[in-house]
Amino acid sequence: MYTIFLVILSLRIFFIYIKSLKHIFIYISLDDFNHSNIQTVYTMSADTTNKSIQRVIDYMSGARYKGAYKNGKRHGFGRLVLNNGSFYEGEFVNNEKHGTGTYKWANGSVFEGQFANDQPHGKGKLISNNGDLYNGDWVKGKRHGEGKTIWKNGNIYEGKYDKNEKHGYGIHVWRTNGSKYTGNWQHNIPHGQGRYEYENGDVYEGDFNQGIRHGYGKLTYANGDIYEGEYVNDLKHGNGKFLWTNGDSYHGQFVEGVPDGMGEYIWALKQSTVISEPIVEEKPPIAEKKNAKKSTTKRSAKKQLSHSDALPYGSPSESF
Repeated sequence: MYTIFLVILSLRIFFIYIKSLKHIFIYISLDDFNHSNIQTVYTMSADTTNKSIQRVIDYMSGARYKGAYKNGKRHGFGRLVLNNGSFYEGEFVNNEKHGTGTYKWANGSVFEGQFANDQPHGKGKLISNNGDLYNGDWVKGKRHGEGKTIWKNGNIYEGKYDKNEKHGYGIHVWRTNGSKYTGNWQHNIPHGQGRYEYENGDVYEGDFNQGIRHGYGKLTYANGDIYEGEYVNDLKHGNGKFLWTNGDSYHGQFVEGVPDGMGEYIWALKQSTVISEPIVEEKPPIAEKKNAKKSTTKRSAKKQLSHSDALPYGSPSESF
């Protein structure tokens, strides 16, 4: 008889629980540092006159809320602790995280800042449990607007974000290899006008397309030599000029990184202690130096013009 009574009581509590639940929100936490934990947040019972019902809901869901209420809903300052150990402490409006607050995941990651409609929205700081940090603008739970990311390895990006991606103008410094990119980004990749400073001291300024030099640009080598002209698929290709520090210069066509086609090589008249490798196999007599014109092949000057032919960073984007 006692067993039957317990069964009936349990069923009654269960049906009260089902009836009193208005709905359940399930959302994925911020994915900015590869978080994959899923939190389940239960709304408060619509029937606030029966406190025992609310206690049953809290017990069965494992969630705990302590704070201000208004019209039967979480409204004002409060603390919500989930059954997995994560918690939110801050402002609520109509049962949703809305205003200023702090969300801490069970794995140690922390978000501090503004919320709207249960999501980070406005200004906020996210500290990953691995030490990565983002501080800046948020829109509907994503990094969007101006922001700054500091990775645990020391690399830094500061600039525009669009839906969690580096997009727009920004500066990325790779402390790991000493290089730096300043300019426009598109979907986490340098795209448009930009400046890349290489680890070895070379500097490229000009057009980028999907992370590679493509279009018109200027490459200044660490030793002072300069190439200015067209690039295709990260190589000197098209019309350009190459200026050596000793005054020699080549003006003409390039194909896949080396002079090829019609061009003009001009030797400097002044005395110089700097000796450049000739762009042709043999220098002409002194009387011909001033306006020496010669068609060159792929083999000529290959060694001299091969520096910094490719960006050293492979993929410049860093995922979170």
